[in-house]
Amino acid sequence: MTNLSVKIFAAIIPLMLTTSATAQEVSQEVNDGVASVKQKNFDWSIETRIFAPNLNAHIKSADFRFNGGRVDLRDDLNITRGEAPEILLRYKNFSLDWIHLHGAGKSSVDGNLNFGGQNFSGKLDSRSDLHFARLKVDKKIFSLMGTELAWHVALNAVDWHGTARNGNFVATENFFAVLPSVGASLCVRIRPRLDIYTQFSGMTLGKRVHLTDFESGIKYFPQKNFSISAGWRRIHFKFHRGGDLGYFTLNGAFVGMRYDF
Repeated sequence: MTNLSVKIFAAIIPLMLTTSATAQEVSQEVNDGVASVKQKNFDWSIETRIFAPNLNAHIKSADFRFNGGRVDLRDDLNITRGEAPEILLRYKNFSLDWIHLHGAGKSSVDGNLNFGGQNFSGKLDSRSDLHFARLKVDKKIFSLMGTELAWHVALNAVDWHGTARNGNFVATENFFAVLPSVGASLCVRIRPRLDIYTQFSGMTLGKRVHLTDFESGIKYFPQKNFSISAGWRRIHFKFHRGGDLGYFTLNGAFVGMRYDF
């Protein structure tokens, strides 16, 4: 080997060692970054929504009846819709969903309306407060390349409080029911920051109890732990026990924001 070859070889060896060390460092940094991303799980989240659904409801009880033995909140009391703020709290695979729908109406009762033990006729002012709560536990079936399929079980509750006023007469009535449900959800990532999803749950116990809860929408992630959503939801709840009957349907669009931490 000539002196020139020895000098060239001697100059290349340190460069090769330095390049190899640098490549290992870069590779290690990449691996550490990937590992840190995989380990970054957001256990908690809070989501707020603006939900303005149409309300269709029939109530029947011993102290709450009208034409045909029931009161229609839309047709008889002129209560059709109202603002329904919604809050969703999540911890890992547990979630609590709460909706409060408030509405008020003015109507003219041609016949006698029995409301909370009082008989009303003529001009009537009414108020409706509906609370819907759902405690849900999700279980992932599979997750692959941004697509996730899961099933869930839930406990659903409806609490309705109504007030009717006519002159000096005021009466109130309450309705409460709880029902379990099972369902599934599917989420698909169509862009790096854009998801579409749908979920459905329900339960039927003969003619006495029936529940369906359907939701579909789109989510956009400006940041990894922050998302904006919009979609459509329909909740239908029917409960029949003895002479009492509750029939509620909430149906409408929503927009929301979610923060993970």
